[in-house]
Amino acid sequence: MALNLNDDVQYLKGVGPNISEKLSKLGIYKVRDLLCYFPRNHEDRREVKTLRYVREGEKATFKFKVIRHSSFFYQGKLHPKITVADETGTAYLYCFHRDFITNVLKIGMIFYLSGSYTRRRNETAFSRFEYDLDEKAPELKILPVYRLTAGLSQRFLRKLIGFALSQFCDTLEEDIPGFIKKAYNLGNKGSLVREVHFPKDMVSLRKAKEAISYSEFFKYQLVVAINRNRNVNIKKERKIFSGKLKEDFLRKLQFTLTNAQKRVLEEIEKDLNEPRPMNRLIQGDVGSGKTVVALISILNALERGGQAAIMAPTEILAKQHFYTTERYFQGMHVNTAFISGSVRGIDRKEIVLGLLKKKIDIAIGTHAMFSEDVQFNDLSLVVIDEQHKFGVLQRGSLRAKGDNPDCIVMSATPIPRTLSMTIYGDLDISVIDEMPEGRVGIETHIVKQAEIDRVYEKVKEEVKKGRQAFFIYPVIEETKNSDIKNAIDSYNRLKNGIFKELGVGLLHGRMNDDEKNEVMNRFKDHEYDILVATTVVEVGVDVPNATVMVVEQAERYGLSNIHQLRGRIGRGSHKSYCFLVPDRSTGREAFNRLRILKDTVDGFRIAEYDLRMRGPGEILGKAQSGIPSFIIDDFDINTKLISRAQGDARKYINGEVGPNEERDKYIDNFVNGDSYKNAVRYFGG
Repeated sequence: MALNLNDDVQYLKGVGPNISEKLSKLGIYKVRDLLCYFPRNHEDRREVKTLRYVREGEKATFKFKVIRHSSFFYQGKLHPKITVADETGTAYLYCFHRDFITNVLKIGMIFYLSGSYTRRRNETAFSRFEYDLDEKAPELKILPVYRLTAGLSQRFLRKLIGFALSQFCDTLEEDIPGFIKKAYNLGNKGSLVREVHFPKDMVSLRKAKEAISYSEFFKYQLVVAINRNRNVNIKKERKIFSGKLKEDFLRKLQFTLTNAQKRVLEEIEKDLNEPRPMNRLIQGDVGSGKTVVALISILNALERGGQAAIMAPTEILAKQHFYTTERYFQGMHVNTAFISGSVRGIDRKEIVLGLLKKKIDIAIGTHAMFSEDVQFNDLSLVVIDEQHKFGVLQRGSLRAKGDNPDCIVMSATPIPRTLSMTIYGDLDISVIDEMPEGRVGIETHIVKQAEIDRVYEKVKEEVKKGRQAFFIYPVIEETKNSDIKNAIDSYNRLKNGIFKELGVGLLHGRMNDDEKNEVMNRFKDHEYDILVATTVVEVGVDVPNATVMVVEQAERYGLSNIHQLRGRIGRGSHKSYCFLVPDRSTGREAFNRLRILKDTVDGFRIAEYDLRMRGPGEILGKAQSGIPSFIIDDFDINTKLISRAQGDARKYINGEVGPNEERDKYIDNFVNGDSYKNAVRYFGG
């Protein structure tokens, strides 16, 4: 059977159901997805170097001779250790979980190794490396480096993608306007895709990446331009509001708004008087005061006689907003209600009826508010927190419950301006770039596993002062990879051993909402001194008494993820401490990556660094299937291209450039095609 680009990838030679399932974790479902699964970077292995002339941490290709076999002890078992040498020195290969390797790299054999070394106990040590026995092997050319998942290797993925390119590359459709293509001399798409995966040289690679990156940006900015134009063309009648509720609220506050908060409020209030619906993103670091700004905006909407909705991605965060809103609006005659999947029966019916009869002013909840039975009398303002975590459940679904209501999207995940322009291009962006006065601050330390006992002592010291602590682990329970620490085993170890005299609780994503809420309430009420958890506490957890955050195997997280976790402490009046504990086998490169968290608490600076190192998926989460995998993967290239693509798309959609006949035909085909549908699924059009 002849396959085409839209066929399931499992039917490719060498794939099948098992490998297909693994590929799906990378977002690869069809043959087309495989071709467009672009490398995160490339390794130039054409030049063979020697140990003497390569710096520690620098990736290079070496030609070694195997000298001897031995072993080393790690986590209860022996692993192979191989001594190798070139004409300038000796090195040691630490082969974690590679018991087979001594049967391949035999004593006296000459082979090629690609990787970087670290200095370990005065040894030149390689622990992560690839090797080849043939000097003519394709592995000694410029090679793509892909993001992987468990069960897939670089070598396998390179071979599979190479095969797919040979069979299907020339069938890729040209998908941007001929006018644009000609203006920038972009070249044939199939040839560009092939060159990005397996380039002839580094100059050709950069040109191909620029061409494809621009093409992807142009298509997505075209979607944004279409959505933006639709919003601009909506005419909205505005009722006058005096700001009295806002003034009453500000008099009640026990603190003064920062200049940044005041500036963002002015921008929002200007929007609320425009004859079109507001679409605004409020970006601000953890603790910068986004919620207060949103609540004041809600009061302005209520003063006009409307209702408001606040939606959050988890019940923990939604409950936090509910309690915060009730506390701030106490005595202001504002009626609030909480809606989630756990609110059922008569309670839910009362809320639904209250919204319809306008007895409830503000509904606060999770995606349960998308349900058909939840209807508003006059939905005036929608506030969506951590919107990027919803995946395909877009803001448009909630806004549809009103007559073109205003919309505020909040994000405590700092997103660099380049990425914001891509995913939030249909929104006006406000940034709260100032923290309230009075924050005591957080000390961040990177601690080796061998020194973990001093972390335990610091936790005990803080608990004696009446404080509390978080311990964060990468996974919930033991996996096939025994090197990964898990929350459940660690909870038992801490509870029954190191902290047996203290109260220790456990929180993870597999608990149901009632169980999560019970654990969090007990932690807030100080029934627990220590909370062992996964990243489920990344957002929405507000325990001002918590002053210690311990992140185990910190090298496994994105820097922005850790920054969010760190934001769970330092929320009170006491000095706080964040301890990042990498694994023993962590290389110097990964160890150094964590240093930026020690050096700065600026979330935007951290996010930009994370973006360069790991790509957008690690910042935004895997749910963002509307974002092409290639976008922003080469930070330096795409920073200069995105503004150009945005400008070109807006001019094109407005008829300022390009032949009219071609443009009308292209836009018609584009709107009815997969590119538009996939992007609309993200942008919520």
